[in-house]
Amino acid sequence: MRGAKGSRPNHEGRAIALPAIPAIQIPGFIVLPAILPFVFAILWASSYVAAKAGLADISPYAFVAIRLVIAAAAAFALALALKRPFGPARRRWPHLLIGGALVHGLALATAHKALISVAATPTALVHAFHPIMTAALGVFLLGERFAWWQWLGVALGLVGVVLGVPHDADYSIMMLLGLSLFGLTGGSLYLKKFAADVPPFAATAVQLIGGALMAIFMTAFFETPHVHWTANLAVAMTWNVLFMSVGGMAIYNVMMDRYGAAKAASGFFIVPGASALIAWALIDEHLRPVALIGLAASTLGVVLVWRRPRQLI
Repeated sequence: MRGAKGSRPNHEGRAIALPAIPAIQIPGFIVLPAILPFVFAILWASSYVAAKAGLADISPYAFVAIRLVIAAAAAFALALALKRPFGPARRRWPHLLIGGALVHGLALATAHKALISVAATPTALVHAFHPIMTAALGVFLLGERFAWWQWLGVALGLVGVVLGVPHDADYSIMMLLGLSLFGLTGGSLYLKKFAADVPPFAATAVQLIGGALMAIFMTAFFETPHVHWTANLAVAMTWNVLFMSVGGMAIYNVMMDRYGAAKAASGFFIVPGASALIAWALIDEHLRPVALIGLAASTLGVVLVWRRPRQLI
């Protein structure tokens, strides 16, 4: 709100200009853009730990299928309640379904499968390489430009992933993590190419349907699903549906909608570190020293890739 100028008459009847009233700044609205990436990162990081805990009682693809079906319904309800436009989504729905099948379906399903054998933090570390890889491939596929420090960030991110992923992991686990990274990166580039003009809330709702369909397909054809409903599974599923798939993605969409892609991507800077802390505190996971070095390298890599030139000068 801008300061307002006014006038009042003096005793001789002539108007005297009043000083401008300074604009009132509400601290909460100033702090909000800075807090949102941290809240998103904590929710995203916690989803790996919650999934790790819940997978003791459910097969991985079934976990993702149930999660995404509920999340898709909730996302549509939220978008309708907020009266978000669906016009562009109707024109781009095939692209949104394909992108969602990759980003939400393939990426999450394969990551959950890997979580049965791999700790939560290395999985988060592989996913943290996603914004780096997406930005780098955008140079070749979408004609975007990269500065030298961004290429340095790509190299650091790759080193971080190599150091952070357990070297004794089975070949099939490495394939699952690779497929998960392909789903995140390939889906993000596909959506950026063919559906970049769709508002975030409507886009996410349709993408979650695509992800749910992919997860249902994988459940039906690539595993023998089983579910043993326990309090542990109920808490894990509720957390990942409400706080990550709905709440976390709503925060991400708000950041995209109001503050731009750079602010939204900044949440990924601290996902690996936050995941390591949460996993250590809740499920007693410990990282090897070389993995901690990889964690630091990957985090710095994401920061360098997403830094704008004016922030480095």
